[in-house]
Order: sequence, then C-alpha cells, then structure tokens
Amino acid sequence: MEAATQELALRYLLELSTDIRLAVLLDQAGALVAGAPDRPNETIQRLGAELISEARAIAPDEGDPIEIDVAVDGGAIFFVREEGLALLCLTGPFALPGLILHDMRIVLNDLRRGAYDQ
Repeated sequence: MEAATQELALRYLLELSTDIRLAVLLDQAGALVAGAPDRPNETIQRLGAELISEARAIAPDEGDPIEIDVAVDGGAIFFVREEGLALLCLTGPFALPGLILHDMRIVLNDLRRGAYDQ
C-alpha cells in the first residue's frame, strides 16, 4: 500500500469527523506509516509507540482489537488497533467517543480492504 493511499484515508477521516485534529497511522511495531493533516512530531510518534506496547500487553494477539481513549487537557486521545494496523487520533474537548471510535474503525477496515487504492 502506498503512502499516498494511507494519507488519503487519514484525510478522509479528518473530513468525516471535524473533531479530529490529528490522525496518525502506525504499523504493528509502532512505526509511523502516515499522518494527517501533517506529519506528527516525535512526541506524538513516541506516544503512539507506547500505546502499541500497552495494547500488546493487554492483548498479545495482534488479531484482538483494542480501543483506548483518554481525556487530556483540551481534548482526548483515541487509539484503535486492529489486525496489525493502529490509528491514533487527537481531538478537541467536545468529541463524542463512540462516534470517533466508530469512524476510526471504518477507516481501518477500508484500508485493509484497499478502498482508497487509486
């Protein structure tokens, strides 16, 4: 899958949910695959790697889906891991967790199916 495909998927997610300020796609090792609207800084990339590690501790089988959401000052952090891909999103304070997690799962599923391939 090309980087442009993943970036297109993340941009679609940002359009789908205007509450999402940043979306980051990670591989199963925690390495950055794509980010939108811009490439995330190193702090966000480290956070993603730490969440991948925590998800692995909670559910060692990569096939087991994991969802984590954390409220922080000024917003929230959402993390979804499904079948080897992980998506991290930062939102504003008024995001609806159920809706954000649903949209994230939809985009991950679409990426696996190749829905954004050109």
